[in-house]
Amino acid sequence: MQEPKLLYQATGYLDAKTIQLMLESFGVESQVIQESAGVAMGLNLGRLGSANVYVEAADLDEANRIIALMENGELEIPVSLESDLEPEDELVDSEVDSEDSEIDTD
Repeated sequence: MQEPKLLYQATGYLDAKTIQLMLESFGVESQVIQESAGVAMGLNLGRLGSANVYVEAADLDEANRIIALMENGELEIPVSLESDLEPEDELVDSEVDSEDSEIDTD
């Protein structure tokens, strides 16, 4: 990264990596940096636990737009109570041939 700019300060490395993956899905390259003491101690709270997401200066506006969409819930997939998918055919125990299901212990 030639000219990195701070985009987002996450509460931990996992949150920052999630942001990074989301940005990459939009074609925006990013980098996650966490304080090394926080990494060594496994912290995910406070200043040592926070992780920063950086993007190129040229991508900062687009990255901020994506973060705004995320924070406004516009990237969430709606979950319906009734599934539109057909249930898969379930294998019923009586359909299994008992000879095929035996385990050869010899």
